[in-house]
Amino acid sequence: MATRMYDEVHWYMEEVGARVVAKTGIPSDRHHVGKLMLQSLQDDPDFVLQIDGATGESETFGSALDRSIRCAISLTNMGLKKGDVMVLMGPNHLDFCIPHNAAFYLGIMVASVDTTLGVNELRDLFHMNRPNIIFGQSEKMKDIEKALTLSEVEAKLVTFDNDGRHTSLAQLLDVQDKEAIKNFKPTDLDPEETVGYLTSTSGTTGVPKTAMLTHKNLTIGMPYIWVNFSNFPTPTKLVIVTSPAQWLSAGIHYVFSSVFKYTRLQSSAPITPEHFAELVNTYKPTFLATSPNMMVTMMANAKCDFTCFEYVGLGGSAVSQDVIDEVKKKAQTDEVYILYGMSEASGMTVQNDMYSVAGSYGRPIHGIQTKLVDPITNKVITEPNVPGELWYKGPIVFKGYYNNPEVTKEVITEDGWLKSGDIFYRDQYWNLFFVERYKLLLKYRNHQVSPVEIETVIMKHPGVLHAAVTGIPDRECGDLVVACVVPKPGCSPTAQEIKDLVKETLKSTMVKRGNDAVHWYMEEVGARVVAKTGIPSDRHHLGKLILHSLQDDPDFILQIDGATGESETFGSALDRSIRCAVSLTNMGLKQGDVMVLMGPNHIDYCIPHTAGLFLGLKVASIDATLCVNELKQLFETNRPKIIFAQTKKLGDINEALSASKVDAKIVTFDNISIYKTMTELLNDADEASVKKFQPTDFDPSSTIAFLTSTSGTTGIPKTAMITHENLAISLPYIWKTMSKFPSPIKISFVVSPAQWITTGFNYIFSPVLKFTRLQTSKPVTPEHFGDLVNKYRKLTQSEDVFIHYGMSELSGTAFVHDCPAPPGSCGRPAGSFDCKGYHNNPEVTRETFSDDGWFRCGDIFYRDESWNVYFVERYKSLLKYNNHQVSPLEVEMVIMKHPGVLQVAVTGIPDRECGDLVVACVVPKPGCSLTAQEIKDLVKENLTDTKHLRGGVIFMKSLPITSASKINRQKLKELALTMRRE
Repeated sequence: MATRMYDEVHWYMEEVGARVVAKTGIPSDRHHVGKLMLQSLQDDPDFVLQIDGATGESETFGSALDRSIRCAISLTNMGLKKGDVMVLMGPNHLDFCIPHNAAFYLGIMVASVDTTLGVNELRDLFHMNRPNIIFGQSEKMKDIEKALTLSEVEAKLVTFDNDGRHTSLAQLLDVQDKEAIKNFKPTDLDPEETVGYLTSTSGTTGVPKTAMLTHKNLTIGMPYIWVNFSNFPTPTKLVIVTSPAQWLSAGIHYVFSSVFKYTRLQSSAPITPEHFAELVNTYKPTFLATSPNMMVTMMANAKCDFTCFEYVGLGGSAVSQDVIDEVKKKAQTDEVYILYGMSEASGMTVQNDMYSVAGSYGRPIHGIQTKLVDPITNKVITEPNVPGELWYKGPIVFKGYYNNPEVTKEVITEDGWLKSGDIFYRDQYWNLFFVERYKLLLKYRNHQVSPVEIETVIMKHPGVLHAAVTGIPDRECGDLVVACVVPKPGCSPTAQEIKDLVKETLKSTMVKRGNDAVHWYMEEVGARVVAKTGIPSDRHHLGKLILHSLQDDPDFILQIDGATGESETFGSALDRSIRCAVSLTNMGLKQGDVMVLMGPNHIDYCIPHTAGLFLGLKVASIDATLCVNELKQLFETNRPKIIFAQTKKLGDINEALSASKVDAKIVTFDNISIYKTMTELLNDADEASVKKFQPTDFDPSSTIAFLTSTSGTTGIPKTAMITHENLAISLPYIWKTMSKFPSPIKISFVVSPAQWITTGFNYIFSPVLKFTRLQTSKPVTPEHFGDLVNKYRKLTQSEDVFIHYGMSELSGTAFVHDCPAPPGSCGRPAGSFDCKGYHNNPEVTRETFSDDGWFRCGDIFYRDESWNVYFVERYKSLLKYNNHQVSPLEVEMVIMKHPGVLQVAVTGIPDRECGDLVVACVVPKPGCSLTAQEIKDLVKENLTDTKHLRGGVIFMKSLPITSASKINRQKLKELALTMRRE
């Protein structure tokens, strides 16, 4: 590709246009997009037009031609005609272009619409555009129907897929009239007056509206993106489309991939960094035009070879020179340019090439008039280096805003000049330098955000006098939306009221992100506790925080057992946990003692759990499925003073206590027992002590709250010590994305077993943050999960899905999504943590912590320049079978007891349902003949069911090792997937 400002693209457009005109005899047909597309598709039927990278499907010119003609015939038979409006709502799949092309054949106006819009936003768009037909996915049809009703618009509905209720695209294409297909001709029209695209834009005024781009606008304006190319047809082999279908930057390729004869690589799946990398690595695209924000994200997160790109264009928002330089380095090409334009100008208005001055957006494209104007005085700026608004005049200027003549008059002067709304200055050679957006349009990721639209919503609040919306620059997200509000005299609207008003009215991409509300709320709760006790550190005393919160609203539902339907209020749980704490004190339990809890997530489980936090006991939640040997090891480590469990487990517990020589009191959750029951324990508490009960005073920074079973970074089961302060500081980070406190959510669905810290934080913070905890005393099977979701669906709806990464040793989550992180990222590092080490295990504690206090997590990550962190693999090789952790080292130690085993390494085979299926790779001693069944039986006899060898046994001559003579765990996993397993 030669990088010069050649006119080859215009010459080629003239050639194609001339061939069309030669057939039709109509000179203006050189600008008839439909006829240009049809001619080009006919030229080379076997050329590949488009590829859906998500599915691997592709389509040739000939196929797309046939399908789009069939679609056009059916649309005509349905009564659609020139000047009607077609709305397209869908991802970039192979079907999207079929009605799109058909509409251009017929002179129908194409309005590609954002599929994520809510009903109210669709209502407003339909009210403006008045569509006659809408193509969409079946899942969106209910919203479309509601919006049509609200806007009082009647439109035919067609689904790209088949929902059984509406006409499908497949049915539309089932045209039996072969003569009609053979003889099809596009509708004659005046390209200068006939609108091709209705493009959603906020223009220069900030109010969402629809720009009318004619066929002539498109054929003259859009080709300017190719002026740096010299080979036509096929200026580049493969263009990757990363923009959503409704963006004009995607529309350019839907129109011109056939005309310029290049293949369009698109995807019906969201363009995440992982998917982008998959597309690039698989197809090696040669051309990319995208936003600088997206490019930064992809360079940081997408694991792919960018050197396949011969050309990269960056536009849609401000582009800094350092981003350009970074892209050049990453792609190893100098062909990286700024693309500046606007929908109202049919695409490109400024041309950037290899000769552009550093920092400059380039010079105005040929064929248009350009001037800089003082936006206040409207005087033309004639000298260089003086900022002004950029104005255009020429054939690329749009016809105006559809059904909105008033706003059209605001942006197009009486003598035809288009006001861009952007401020530039120029040098003496007319190199243009971007200053700022005069029109204030914000962009949050790939979504336009209109400040005026949000301001209009906020002004509906009765307590608001003035509102102005602006953005805080963010390298990854573009603009973070912030509202500046002036209250009416005597009114006191809260920030939360304003946020809720915006959230209820507009879609999620307009909602402000990155709140510290959870920390402010925790400060508020802590301050109220400290005000009562006079002890500053009590802001981190979990017992006091919980007790205070339970007292605040006795009638609020704390927990529901989905298996039984039982529920319990704050008041009931408070009374029972106080009674439990009083009885535990009377039994001699005190701060620093260890309490073991073994049971399912029933209503009673949280009572001793909460009582333990009141008293400063160390709460050790233990897997109820552990066998005697495993319990023995845990009891030897934790040395419990009291154990709460189900009656059916008492035999194993007593045997393990005897073997570990630990003396502990036993209380049963159920009532069928010779031991003290939970009910009896609660009844033992005297009313006077209950009435005057106060939690134990202690130092939260040194007092252990949880003893959490973990394999840490070494793979050996042990118990992490987590203090009250650890939990009070770190656990709230999981709520960082929420803005409403208390009750950031209505209900939390607890699916983890009781011994997991993910359950523990729900036990602690459901009263503090005031939400209901839905748990179940039954195993969470897929069937039971579905029953619970269906039963409590109204309470469990969510729009946000986040990756949460953390460790028991870090008291929970380690990274936070303070604004939506790039796809695939775990977020950015959260606040400070301080693990106390492993209980009764100083040796392993020293292995895990560096001399200067750094904790080694045992997991491999990489980060981008903004410190968004991305998980790579588990260095520590811990396996998870269903909801149970499996230590390879623990299983290996059992297998090594077999007299015929020389070496063994345990790994996992990925399973979608179970997580990891445990497999043992065994090297027999010379002369020994082992059977797989012997190995399986040995593990079965010594370890609990979750650690059995469901992945089988592999016999090897030797284990794969690294250069450091350690087992190569990655290679081992690869071998386990391919070798014979017994």
